[in-house]
Amino acid sequence: MINTLLRARKALALAVIASACVACVPQNAKPQGNGSSQTQSGSPSWLTNTPEMPGMAYGVGSIEVYGNKTEALKRAGELARVDLVSQLKVTVSGDFSSDVTERSGSHRESEVQRVIRNHVRSQVPPVELDEAQVIKTHLDDRYAYALAELDRAKAAARLRRDIAEVDEQLREVAAKQPQGNRLQQLQPLLPAMNMFAQRERLGERLALVSLDRKGSRPDADLLALQERINVLIDQLQVSIELQDSGAEEIGGGIIEALTEQGMRITNGGADLIFEVNATLSSKEQGGSHYVFADSRVTIRDGSGRALSSFSKQAKGVSGLADVARQKAARNVAKLLGEELAVALVDKIN
Repeated sequence: MINTLLRARKALALAVIASACVACVPQNAKPQGNGSSQTQSGSPSWLTNTPEMPGMAYGVGSIEVYGNKTEALKRAGELARVDLVSQLKVTVSGDFSSDVTERSGSHRESEVQRVIRNHVRSQVPPVELDEAQVIKTHLDDRYAYALAELDRAKAAARLRRDIAEVDEQLREVAAKQPQGNRLQQLQPLLPAMNMFAQRERLGERLALVSLDRKGSRPDADLLALQERINVLIDQLQVSIELQDSGAEEIGGGIIEALTEQGMRITNGGADLIFEVNATLSSKEQGGSHYVFADSRVTIRDGSGRALSSFSKQAKGVSGLADVARQKAARNVAKLLGEELAVALVDKIN
């Protein structure tokens, strides 16, 4: 009888202890994990533990809230997409830039070709990943947070379709067989340069998001079109017309620098004519010589039609006056090369 009573009292004590322990657990506590689960502080777990799922990519963005909470959440979503792309880049190695056809007898891309290519690329905006969607948001007393998700297979499929559309447009250009002088043959093909830049942007994004980390190399017929355009650009004949004494003073340096850039300088039968005016001024300060060339340049085609005109200052600095003048001339030549790229891509149509 006594043993039975002791056992009953022991069981009652254990039950009281167990009830007390249950009461110690916060009522809003939930297991940590991905998705919408909360930490004990009330913050979603994805703030510190980014989800991981096969074929998906994620990014988290946050920003301090100043007044408008809706705008803060929107901005956090934008930052989440940026973070998503950054996370993809961390795992990528190699250069996604499209292959550049090697040019000239030295088997290297000419400076003119490089300047034109860079100018074209600068006109094409980066490709947005529209498939990256904000799937969760969170607000606390100070910050707005967002979680972005990307279905990589879905994004890759869309990018491949976009590349295929650009390829069709390029094939339409490749089918053209324009006649006439070099500039007349080049003119109908110039729109392809923007298309190639668009394709390059798309290929970079494809290599970023695709599960195999591969972009899309152009087919042989498209590479042939690219080579055809490059050859025509390299074969363009350019003449330099020095319009005043200032231009004549630095004319030799301009012609030398343009030749080094890969331009073919001729005295007659030119496809493009550079009319150069220049006013030179110089000063010496602290043992250095400064030469300023206020240049005015007009680029015309062989028929005399003005394609481009600009006025800019080029500067040369050196401890020697002659070297400073040479540097000013080379910088004028650099401006000419850059303006030629603008004229070919934006103004010849």
